[in-house]
Amino acid sequence: MLFKRLCAALLFAHCCVSLAISSDHNESIEIDADSAEFIETSGLTTYRGNVIIKQGSIIIAADEVTIYYQNNKVSRIFCTGLPASYTQESATDQTNIFARAETIEYQLAEDIIHLKTNASLSRNGTFIKGDSINYDLTDGTWKAKGDDLGGQKRIQLVIPPFTQSTPPAFEPEGKIEQQLEEVK
Repeated sequence: MLFKRLCAALLFAHCCVSLAISSDHNESIEIDADSAEFIETSGLTTYRGNVIIKQGSIIIAADEVTIYYQNNKVSRIFCTGLPASYTQESATDQTNIFARAETIEYQLAEDIIHLKTNASLSRNGTFIKGDSINYDLTDGTWKAKGDDLGGQKRIQLVIPPFTQSTPPAFEPEGKIEQQLEEVK
């Protein structure tokens, strides 16, 4: 039974992120922690102390990670740290997604990461900071909000400037037609 639970704990990283690069799912899973505890009656596995989980381009780092199971499958991953972090290479454009918060909760069925307390998310040069951020891994959408009672009352968003490549230099008449003919 313990072997089944350990296999299930390792399987969570395979299920961890649906937007993962397809090769991430074929990589071996590595979990490093100072300690681990499995509670058979609740089906929880808790890793404590400098927890680092790697699978392909996915890296999760936290002080503590608890894995919740439902019907012998991982249903939720709850991470805490000062801060906890999640990083992964995006499957859509090969940029990195980087998330940090004191609490990171990943709900597998919804493919959503909830970042709570001092949350930040950066991707493709865009940086979002707030008290809480919900990030949908499937379609790359996010929702952020501040907390009237906390230190992060409003959200902050930084969008990088849009840069266009410079137009090609003027070509003498006939040269463009010649280049087009060479391409044919």
